[in-house]
Amino acid sequence: MANYNLWNMKGLDIFLQSLNETERKKYIAGIQPKSCISPLMSWGISSEFFTPSTLLQSQKEDSETLLRLANQFQWKINFSEIINRSYDALVVTDVSQKIIWTNPGFFKMTGYSESYAIGKRPSFLQGKETSTETKVAIREKIQLDKPFIQKILNYKKDQEEYWCQIQIFPIKTNGITTHYLALETEML
Repeated sequence: MANYNLWNMKGLDIFLQSLNETERKKYIAGIQPKSCISPLMSWGISSEFFTPSTLLQSQKEDSETLLRLANQFQWKINFSEIINRSYDALVVTDVSQKIIWTNPGFFKMTGYSESYAIGKRPSFLQGKETSTETKVAIREKIQLDKPFIQKILNYKKDQEEYWCQIQIFPIKTNGITTHYLALETEML
């Protein structure tokens, strides 16, 4: 393993996350990344799509949409604390977990348009390799009616697998949960 460049080790983080702490430490101790610096191969893409101003604009648009939804559904929640976290996609579902809104990042991450996703449950992203235990854990955590974080194996529109970390926040109207907000991050 010592001869591999970490940049070429796709899935290493996923593999390491599946191990217990003792096993993880054993593998990490054996990894010796090369001391070379990989050349930047996609500057044009990075500079065009990931500039701080673009990210700030996206977050601003997401915040504005969430505030409109909050007014529509009379939510009492401080989105600024949530929205300032790192995420690739936002998904809002109703209490039956049917999607009512996604941000543009959802399309970028999954390949599914907002119009396709609306009315569906997020489980449409799951597939044959998605862990049953993870699906059960998510259902149980939703029942607790508290924010939580969970990692799950999902599938993009082209059926490519990807690991997704979801942070789910129950949203309340008059003290009763009526919706859920999920911040989703693709794990590389």
